[in-house]
Amino acid sequence: MGASERSLNNALFVFKFGFGLLSCYFGLFLFNSQHPLGTGIVSLGFIVAGVFFLSVARVKPEGNVLKYRRWFRWKAIPYSEIRECGESWVFGYVRIGRYVFPWGSIFFARPNSSDSLFGLDKKVISTIRSRAHI
Repeated sequence: MGASERSLNNALFVFKFGFGLLSCYFGLFLFNSQHPLGTGIVSLGFIVAGVFFLSVARVKPEGNVLKYRRWFRWKAIPYSEIRECGESWVFGYVRIGRYVFPWGSIFFARPNSSDSLFGLDKKVISTIRSRAHI
């Protein structure tokens, strides 16, 4: 297991499970039955953020397809379907020609860059862009 692979596993653990479960638990903890409207709105915001973090995928650019996995199964997307690929905050994203549940795009975790102390790796995004010809 290389440094990039280890960094990606750490990023998935922190961003997906750490932030995701913590946000969901915090949203459930904040709800107060004496003030259901106000606390319900705030709690719902934390739960939606938690669901977003839990839906972060892992991508693997391969020969003719881009493979991604959110939980257990790998799914494949041909590069010809990819319309846009970029970075958003600490995540990368891929937009394709059809809707992808739940956010319309595939958000994926990126490993730390090997040539920068705090930077994130842009190699995966550039690989996807070059293979999708965008």
